[in-house]
Amino acid sequence: MSERSALAPLAEGALVAALAAVLALLGILLPPLQVVTNILWIVPIVVLVVRQDLRTGILATLVAGILVGVFSGLLNALFLFIQFAGLGLLYGYLFKREVSPGPMVVAGSLMVLFSLLFSLFLSFYILGWSSLNLVEDLQHLPERVLDFYRRLGLLDRFLQQGNTLEDLRRSLEATVNYIKLLLPGMLVLVSLFLALINYLVSEAILRRLNLRNKVLPPFRYWQLPWYAIWGFICGLALWLAGDYWHLTALRIVGLNILYLYFPLLAGNGLALVAFWAHRFPWPGALKFTVFLLLLFNLPLALLVLASLGLMDTLAGWRRPQRSG
Repeated sequence: MSERSALAPLAEGALVAALAAVLALLGILLPPLQVVTNILWIVPIVVLVVRQDLRTGILATLVAGILVGVFSGLLNALFLFIQFAGLGLLYGYLFKREVSPGPMVVAGSLMVLFSLLFSLFLSFYILGWSSLNLVEDLQHLPERVLDFYRRLGLLDRFLQQGNTLEDLRRSLEATVNYIKLLLPGMLVLVSLFLALINYLVSEAILRRLNLRNKVLPPFRYWQLPWYAIWGFICGLALWLAGDYWHLTALRIVGLNILYLYFPLLAGNGLALVAFWAHRFPWPGALKFTVFLLLLFNLPLALLVLASLGLMDTLAGWRRPQRSG
């Protein structure tokens, strides 16, 4: 191997490290952009691992972390890289091995969940933060919301409609109690969402660079595997058993599983509707009417989509017709 070819991976790694650091710094210096940069800054790492190898990707990630630490502070760099660097390296490795999308997103979700939990653990020791702070903040949330409504003048309108302040306070307290119960499910759902978005962006860029051979199927063919229904059944059984025998822990676990499954089933139902719309073309006016009905009846629409997604998982309506 010539000296030039041996130095090529190092040069590419240096460029990728600089690019990743710039994207990460943009999010730190301009917080409104952080939602986008948190997704984009790991993409160069993914591309580097696919083009070169995992070791080069790890070195570039470390260099990018040092650069971010120099310009924005060690803590900013530490928490940013703990939360997302592992996902970039994992996706780069799995893309290089040409792993299927489903297992990749599951593995990515577990990596994001581990990273989030680890960053919370570090927050406890470094910043003195604990879960008790979050619980305390949630306890005061109803009063803060009431104060916010009062300042906007919305509270007076609410009271003029025949409601009472106690009704609104009880409603807000009930919402906060559900949030506290569903925190584990929310954390898992956020992890899944971040992993999916990062996968879609990375996969699109790798295809543009001709580095990805497997093509993601159209959305209308996205489908939960039939065995995923057992997780839903387990959650439903735990919730019912906890409610029947007054076992709070079982009930909470069951609720969190059902909460996690609801958006998955709704997404599965939406893909089924897209499949039907493709197989049986709808007039443009009908599509627009259905869209408006779904938009203005969002809770009902989500419930219908989740029900369709559940039935599709059980019946496999799209499996025999995948050629369409």
